[in-house]
Amino acid sequence: MIEGESLTGLILSYGASFGFGCVLGSAFLWGLWLTVRRLPTAGHPALLMLSSLLLRFGITLAGFLLVARLGSWEHLLVAAAGFTLPRLLMKHRILDTTTSEDPQA
Repeated sequence: MIEGESLTGLILSYGASFGFGCVLGSAFLWGLWLTVRRLPTAGHPALLMLSSLLLRFGITLAGFLLVARLGSWEHLLVAAAGFTLPRLLMKHRILDTTTSEDPQA
């Protein structure tokens, strides 16, 4: 523990980093979901995918850069763990729905 910093302050700061990582991960997946939904009606699907990818990467990179500037490497690691949580939850949810719909599984 850093001298002069309370345990409560550390827990709150790491919790904020984790929460911000979760928000970044959710925004990334939400943007991907919107892009995939628009692909069938898009005039230039490759351009849509590329622009969406660059925008999502840019937002994610800016978010992690903000965490890195305001916190230490530990905060960045906690934010990265938070970033992966929405993906794991969505994967688990999708696998549960596909196995319940398929009687052969």
